[in-house]
Amino acid sequence: MLRFLLSPVELLGNESGAVTEVRFVRNELHADPDGSLRARATTEHETIPAGLVFRAIGYWGVALPGVPFDERRGVIPSEHGRVLDPEADNAPRLGEYVVGWIKRGPSGVIGTNKKDAQHTGQLDPRGPRRRAPLGPASPDPHELDDTLRARQPELITYDGWTAIDRHERALGEPSGRPRVKLTTIEELLRAAADD
Repeated sequence: MLRFLLSPVELLGNESGAVTEVRFVRNELHADPDGSLRARATTEHETIPAGLVFRAIGYWGVALPGVPFDERRGVIPSEHGRVLDPEADNAPRLGEYVVGWIKRGPSGVIGTNKKDAQHTGQLDPRGPRRRAPLGPASPDPHELDDTLRARQPELITYDGWTAIDRHERALGEPSGRPRVKLTTIEELLRAAADD
């Protein structure tokens, strides 16, 4: 049974510590000034018997050192994908971008995030104020490759990504699945190196 507009507020248990009930607060939907809907708690509560509790849904962004973070919304503050600096009158931070849920909050699906990433990737790297370009000292692609590899020896190139893609698809084929995702960095690096 699905129950909507309820938020868990308390786990109740017996003297041995086993969960016996979950107490919920009833929510109502309210429109924010931007038109988005948000759940707000009411004063009504409901208790549902339970013998087991799983935390299975929900997402909240995590702050990173040195990166602005909106604690209220759980996102990195941004405008059209450019990270904003609240300590500098919300000016865009040069060369810093954000996409997906850490930009919007937990909404949308993989396709939404892909379109979002494409949009952000097309932004002018000089920013909206036309600052000095961030281009490489030399336009030679080999020099860029050398610079990237010096900074990140385990760099995965597009060829490496296609090797990972082939490997995951091959893993899924015997069981009729589209792919089996590799889940550790070590597995990904090994598959990328196979190219």
